[in-house]
Amino acid sequence: METVESPFANVIVACSLLSCFALLLSSPIRKFFISRGWSNNRIIFIGKSLRLLPIILFLILLIRYIIAHFTLDSSHVHVAFHLNSDSQYSHRIMSLFAGYDGASIMLMSILLATHLILSFNPSIIIIRNKDMVDRWFSLLWIICLTGILPEQTFEIINSNEFAPVSIDLLFMSAKNGMLSSMIFGILLGFGPHAMELAPSEKLTRPLLFTIGILGMVSILFGPLESLTPLANNVWDVTIFSVPEIIRMSTIVTSLMIFCLVPIIIHYSENIDSKIPAGKNRSTGLAVSILVGFISLTCFSFILLSPEWSNASIFYELLTELFPILLFALIFSLLPIIGLDERSRPELHGWRYGLFVGLLIGSLNSSLISLSLLNGWIIAVFLSLTIPIIVESSPLLSAKLKMFNVVTSIIMCISVIVSINLFSDMHYVLPSLGIISIFLMEINNSQLPKHIQPA
Repeated sequence: METVESPFANVIVACSLLSCFALLLSSPIRKFFISRGWSNNRIIFIGKSLRLLPIILFLILLIRYIIAHFTLDSSHVHVAFHLNSDSQYSHRIMSLFAGYDGASIMLMSILLATHLILSFNPSIIIIRNKDMVDRWFSLLWIICLTGILPEQTFEIINSNEFAPVSIDLLFMSAKNGMLSSMIFGILLGFGPHAMELAPSEKLTRPLLFTIGILGMVSILFGPLESLTPLANNVWDVTIFSVPEIIRMSTIVTSLMIFCLVPIIIHYSENIDSKIPAGKNRSTGLAVSILVGFISLTCFSFILLSPEWSNASIFYELLTELFPILLFALIFSLLPIIGLDERSRPELHGWRYGLFVGLLIGSLNSSLISLSLLNGWIIAVFLSLTIPIIVESSPLLSAKLKMFNVVTSIIMCISVIVSINLFSDMHYVLPSLGIISIFLMEINNSQLPKHIQPA
């Protein structure tokens, strides 16, 4: 069967991307109209409109997707590949979640629902900055639109013929799709809000700790195979694009660090608030950046050398490292112009830049991105411990330095053990993520109990 792209869907996706970029600039746009003397009600309306526009545009695609299944529109490729002309309503509902494409669009739906619930019910969790939540959501949604949302879901078949999979396969795939979309969707929907969770001694740390562990466990034990059905040779290879499936799985895995980064940021803020920068701060920054760069490159060579030639790895690294290092550099320089008041603002920006750059870089490739994820965890973890080890300050006791040295060594050993223990890089990443959380908790327990003046 010959398939063609849907012009309507392409236009909606393009407009959705533009709306995400507009949401990124929501605060400057509102400030511009405030300077022009617009009323407060108009400014509030603009803010809400910018927040709702990406959601409304996606709902148009989702409603169209659901209607095609309930009306058995065989010109819709997903309907033709999963249903018959006389399919029962229960089959039509299950088919919404079937296949990697169905699971993907429903994942985005649950992600969006979670984000909406948290956004319009501020009493559920208290956040520091709503504009920052908008920016993190925009980044997340841009990655989803360009990486997760499958083009095939909205392709059209000219012949209008049904070519469905078996009922047993449909239900098995749909059950896995429901589970995967619920797990990944809820965790990712919480991600932008977790990034800006207001500090609370009783709530913040336990909540971020739980989200971090659940995020890593979801990769380790979650039904990621429902997003990559060819891994179990369940689906007909002619139906799906193998590289696209692998790429999409990599992006979902990369996005799950949205669960890990909030607790990393929380620990880094805790360090900066309790231990102001001491002597050798610039040395700590330089060593952290150098170690981060070495980690990103070396672990890619180590993990991929059995499968790829050194020349191929080097070529891919040139492409993949560019967005990561570019954003890391930009975010490291932003605090210098007064956009950050932390004790170590450049390192804080370095961590944010690595995070944003890695997500954007994951859109380009598959295996190389997964290998970079493992180097990324080492780079970020050591950016927390190296300043403590290198700097000199009355608050940096020998005991605290020793704990950071030991946990750094344990983290490096864990990398070597994980790489040798697991052949699948999807297992290496969450294992290292869980280990890093517990090691950060150990280091955090040794910090001074009271916030020190800067």
